[in-house]
Amino acid sequence: MNCMSEQLLKGVRVIDFTDFLAGPYVGMYFADMGADVIKFENLRSGGNFVRNARPKEKNSGLSMYFQNLNRNKRGVALDLKQEEGKRLFAELIKSADVLIENNRPGVMKRLGFGWEECRELNPRLVYASISGFGQYGPNSHRPGYDLIAQAMGGSMSITGWPGSEPTRAGMAIGDMFAALNASFAICASLYKRNETGKGNHIDVALVDSIVSGMEAKMMQYLYEGVSPVPTGNKYISSAPYDSFKAKDDYFVIASGTDKHFQNLSAAMGMPELAQDPKYIDTESRKKNADELKAIINQWASDKTVDEVVEIIDKAGIPVGPIYNCERVCKDKNIVEVREMLVKVPAPKNHPEAPAELTVLGNPIKMEETPCQYYKAAPDLGEDNEDIFKALGFTDEQLAHYREIGAMN
Repeated sequence: MNCMSEQLLKGVRVIDFTDFLAGPYVGMYFADMGADVIKFENLRSGGNFVRNARPKEKNSGLSMYFQNLNRNKRGVALDLKQEEGKRLFAELIKSADVLIENNRPGVMKRLGFGWEECRELNPRLVYASISGFGQYGPNSHRPGYDLIAQAMGGSMSITGWPGSEPTRAGMAIGDMFAALNASFAICASLYKRNETGKGNHIDVALVDSIVSGMEAKMMQYLYEGVSPVPTGNKYISSAPYDSFKAKDDYFVIASGTDKHFQNLSAAMGMPELAQDPKYIDTESRKKNADELKAIINQWASDKTVDEVVEIIDKAGIPVGPIYNCERVCKDKNIVEVREMLVKVPAPKNHPEAPAELTVLGNPIKMEETPCQYYKAAPDLGEDNEDIFKALGFTDEQLAHYREIGAMN
């Protein structure tokens, strides 16, 4: 279904001057919701670093990392070391509502397109900067990737098993938190612009985003003077709230209330557990969580995960298997009903690729303005001609820019 006219951000133009993950993910959100997202790439360097990132589609060699993050976008490629390239980019900025960049602070300024310069070109521009440590402060000049953010934001100190070395999360949570924070700030700034007519400079740091996500853990230190430590999969605020072992694999139970535990005990055929002084309330269960885990593991030891989940789910207790990627992709509710795997047409210049590429669906579901998936990621500079012609450049001018290497 092509419902472009119904999309939420139709008419918003975004320049995606980003690479790697956090910035492209912001652009992906806007593109999925109908914005005209123009992926800018440096012609001199051959485009985004992640154009060659694994995994790759086996026939065409297309990077599916790049395809997933840059679907629905158009693409331009310029050489900003040339004055002619700068002229082209300046005209693009004048036409835009939003610019997203995730370079190290100072890079955009040196190119001639920092916030102040872009505001002069377009006072209505919402300019979002994503970096490791932010645009100001003693660490602002330092490079900062997701691993650094997880380390210095505190999350590695609470991830893993008791006694283990600090552990990063399995996914890039610093990048993802920063991307979501930037996306919200951009939308809020566009909303405010309707009233003021003025743009805004947004400064999002990966480290700040992790610190914000530490929520209750940081409150524990601030108000109890205790730095939290890794607890594995066990929550310290309730029990049984942990991972458990069936005969074939692992599963999780999230029993958050006394009523949950009463129902769980009955479902296990051991209603007396809920009356045992060691497990009668949340505080008692927390103190005896390890002993309680052993009881649950023993009960589940002759059952499959699917059998355990069915028994506990029927009793109304939050429960679930622990999926790997394969099981996620085989779950019809996730993949088909919730549309978390979707198809986009393969790039037109890659006939060796399959007709459609599978990418991850957008997790935001909206009844009146659904996300759409209609275009693969652009080739390097794929839309240079269409975009700059629409901005008033002639065929002769564009031919000249291509001849001197300002664009391809």
